[in-house]
Amino acid sequence: MIRSWPRVGVVARRELLTTVRRKAFILTVLGTPAYFVFVMWLSASAEMKERRQVLKELDAIALVDSSGLYAQASGEMLTELRADQSPFARSGGPAAAIDAFPAQSFRTEVRSYPDLARAEAALRAKQVSQVLVVPADYLHTGQVRRYARSSSLFSSADRRAISAWLARNLIAGRVDSLLAARAARPAENEVLYTLNARGQFELKDENRELVDFMLPLMFTVLLGLSITLGGQYLLQGVAEEKESRILESLLCTMSPEELMAGKLVGLGAAGLLVVAIWVGMGLLFVGPTLAMMQVEIPAGLLALALVYFVLGYLFFGSLMIGIGAVTNHMREAQQFAVWFTFANFVPLILITSILGRPNSPLAVLLSLLPPTAPTTMMMRMTAPSASVPPAQIVLSLALLAATALLALLGAARVFRIGLLMYGKTPSLPEILRWARRG
Repeated sequence: MIRSWPRVGVVARRELLTTVRRKAFILTVLGTPAYFVFVMWLSASAEMKERRQVLKELDAIALVDSSGLYAQASGEMLTELRADQSPFARSGGPAAAIDAFPAQSFRTEVRSYPDLARAEAALRAKQVSQVLVVPADYLHTGQVRRYARSSSLFSSADRRAISAWLARNLIAGRVDSLLAARAARPAENEVLYTLNARGQFELKDENRELVDFMLPLMFTVLLGLSITLGGQYLLQGVAEEKESRILESLLCTMSPEELMAGKLVGLGAAGLLVVAIWVGMGLLFVGPTLAMMQVEIPAGLLALALVYFVLGYLFFGSLMIGIGAVTNHMREAQQFAVWFTFANFVPLILITSILGRPNSPLAVLLSLLPPTAPTTMMMRMTAPSASVPPAQIVLSLALLAATALLALLGAARVFRIGLLMYGKTPSLPEILRWARRG
């Protein structure tokens, strides 16, 4: 029972100040966003570099045409890779990812060979990069064969370039060059509009798709990491203090409930501070781009994110406190905690399914289950063109709040008994009995 809230405040203040003054806390707050930005930039740069490398290596191909359709085909293949094809182009990403790879044209020589054997010999001698075989029944089957010394796992730029050349030269001489170019790539400059959550049509290009994917991802990662960090601080604090016997001295001046409440409040405030700093950094660097692309983040969504953080933190934090109280050292506590922490990030594993079908039974189920509710619901609510029924939000919050309360009460009872117990770790039936009866 909490008899003195001032003592709770003393513990909370001590936990907050001790946490935020650590070098590891500062490194986490500043380093984590920088790490994600660096990984995104590195991934986009590597993707563009791989496309260019594939097209650069495609300097010559051998053509074996058994259909006769390409007897008068062009002897070269021109492919242009524009700078705005980068995932960061016009989306507010690091400009270096675009500047380092300006627009560039690639020329591929097309050499005709009378049979496959000679073409293969040229390929093995590294005189050509690939062999393209067009069979006699190509018009009826549409089937072609390609032979290559190697193939990139992460780029199909060569396949698209060869497909465009086949389409363009198939009708060359029958229509003018402009019509041939359009037939080769009929939807090259397609402009797509889709309905948003407000019932309005908005432009849906590659950059908008990137934002529609990254926004739910960032919300989910932000919420999940913040809840996990707060829980890990609690786990680490309780386990280390129990292992060093500091808790025995603290319990001489306050009750277990006061100590637990102080830790929950102080380390929860540290988690909220992390959220505030990350949101501020995100608005500073990404806010202008989101405004330019007319991406709105409603205030109600931010308020719900805060509620989900508080309830999720109480749920996971209570579990971490209970684990720290019943284990004897930090290593053992982390082994138990990793299973609960993993549940918080299950939606990230299923992100394509949830974002692709935000109202599917799987997405709805995960947004109602307490261990996955905070991250899944934020992902669903920020998904493009998604509309989560208010009843589901209310039910999700009610289930999470009830579970958090039960976890808090159970953890308080386990905390009271387990703090001063050393030696063998209690079994699961014993822990459940403590949680029921105290």
